[in-house]
Amino acid sequence: MLKEKEVIAQICEKGCRFKKMTSEQIACNREKSRTRARVEHVFGFIENSMNGSFIRTIGIQRARCLVGLMNLTYNMCRFVYIERTRMTAVV
Repeated sequence: MLKEKEVIAQICEKGCRFKKMTSEQIACNREKSRTRARVEHVFGFIENSMNGSFIRTIGIQRARCLVGLMNLTYNMCRFVYIERTRMTAVV
């Protein structure tokens, strides 16, 4: 199905019981996991810390505004965290 729509597969491969994964497959999985982890950490923070799994607004414009504010809040929290860790590393 992915080949028909000309989409590059970003699904991690899995080894079988009697057939180990090749080193090329392991390297490919590592790259896919690295990208996915960066994205999923953002969604996890928004969902767990900010109750972002539900958007209870009426209208698409208000929902877009709420998502934008959640993203802004995440970026501000991330900035504070990075600054705090940089300050402790300097001291």
